[in-house]
Amino acid sequence: MPITITVDSVSKRFKRDWIIKQLSFTITQGDRLAILGQNGSGKSTLLKLVCGYVSQSEGEINWKSDANVLDLTEWHQLYTLSAPYLELIEEFTLQESIDFHFSLKPKLKNSSIEKALKDSGLAPHLSKQIANFSSGMKQRLKLILALCSDVPVYLLDEPCSNLDDQGVAWYQSLIASLPKDKTIVVASNNTEEYGFCENHIHVG
Repeated sequence: MPITITVDSVSKRFKRDWIIKQLSFTITQGDRLAILGQNGSGKSTLLKLVCGYVSQSEGEINWKSDANVLDLTEWHQLYTLSAPYLELIEEFTLQESIDFHFSLKPKLKNSSIEKALKDSGLAPHLSKQIANFSSGMKQRLKLILALCSDVPVYLLDEPCSNLDDQGVAWYQSLIASLPKDKTIVVASNNTEEYGFCENHIHVG
């Protein structure tokens, strides 16, 4: 099911300030796209617009499956999101978080959750509550939930936030293992996070 995302003359205003102004581009299946810009330039806002997390002030954003325009209520089935502002359920244990997420999203074929947990260093903490995780542990969990899901589109906002060098290398290995037909959009100003992206959009 090839997915195409079209952003047509989109602008976003908060009160009197225009964060995004008259932006147009198309994301096709298998694209690796980086949204680049300095802090406060609108990278996260654009990513939120693309997935319907917030609505645009002007213009249109459409997700299409083949030639069919999808309703906004269908978009969430087609992507996963990892972002600093995305909250985990802190009352859950690590195991409960994994079980809950993958009751809603299918697991990526040929992807091992157990291996991802081991390689990330989270495997010994399955019974620990998320509330007791460090920021780096929470970030690794967010990436496992996002990148081990079988969806057409992966949206990543500052994916290496709170990761050490070993964590960054682990993230890069997860990205490299994804099938080539998967679409990845990264909002970042750090080349370690988006160096694999062939296409770039600059905001701000």
